[in-house]
Amino acid sequence: MRPADDHPFLSGGGKAARIILRFDWAKTPLGPIATWPECQKTAIAMILRSPVPMCTLWGEDGIMIYNDAYADFAGARHPGLFGRRAREGWSEVADFIDNVLKVGLAGGTLAFRDQELKLYRNGAPESVWLNLDYSPLLDEDGEPTGVMAIVVETTAKVRAERELNAERQRLWRLFEQAPGFMAVLNGPEHRFAMVNEAYYALVGHRNVLGKSVCEALPELAGQGFMDLLDRVYRTNEPYVGHAMEVELKHGRGQQVEKRYLDFLYQPIVEDGGRVTGVFVQGNDVTDQKLTEFQLRESEERFRLVAENAPVMLWMGNREGDCV
Repeated sequence: MRPADDHPFLSGGGKAARIILRFDWAKTPLGPIATWPECQKTAIAMILRSPVPMCTLWGEDGIMIYNDAYADFAGARHPGLFGRRAREGWSEVADFIDNVLKVGLAGGTLAFRDQELKLYRNGAPESVWLNLDYSPLLDEDGEPTGVMAIVVETTAKVRAERELNAERQRLWRLFEQAPGFMAVLNGPEHRFAMVNEAYYALVGHRNVLGKSVCEALPELAGQGFMDLLDRVYRTNEPYVGHAMEVELKHGRGQQVEKRYLDFLYQPIVEDGGRVTGVFVQGNDVTDQKLTEFQLRESEERFRLVAENAPVMLWMGNREGDCV
């Protein structure tokens, strides 16, 4: 027998419609299909033709009738959920379902986004995340007689987002803990978006986030660094500086000090090739540079002393050869 012969509302309802047709509804509080009110048949006809997982919960017991998409969601529990009380079919979340029926049969609605539930769909517990929408189903007199459930699983999305967030946190920790100074500058104004601890130390622990380089570090004006940033942003070509002299406010007194930096200005490029910012990375080599200056000065003093000495001086190796 085809569903359309005696129950046209089941026509085109897929596998779920055939299960409904064969099911002995007389053993449930709903009674035989022939006694179902038109409002119930209309609601069931609607869900059977939907590609979205949908389930109707009828009466105070929440007797379950659902579509093919919901059957896929139910896993190994399908088709055993047909005609069962919802709190028994999903006993592990019985309290949640009790609240849904209480609200829905009182005429209220509920909506959940990325709601985590632990379900036993295939014999073992698994955490799933769902978008859930519940609304009352009304009889001919406008009174709630059941609840419509729309179920969209978002488990894959939630897990992907969590993995992405975890990766972002890992990269942020690497960024934050890097021994060299790092900063991310956004837009043509070169506005600070990210700064690590080493960069904060370099600029005297000033609050630079959200500010442009000109606003945050006004002492750089006239030192050529803004021109370099503009050029990197405009041309999409990186710039490498070696032991470049810069005057920065540094230390507790925020006095301007001369520093020497090795650094890289690297353009940040979108997939389409558009430059959106500049990545700054480098090391403060002031101590090495000062040591180099001191060594040169010491060598120069020694050379002057040696050249002006009133005696003949030379240096030799261990074999006695003049070097």
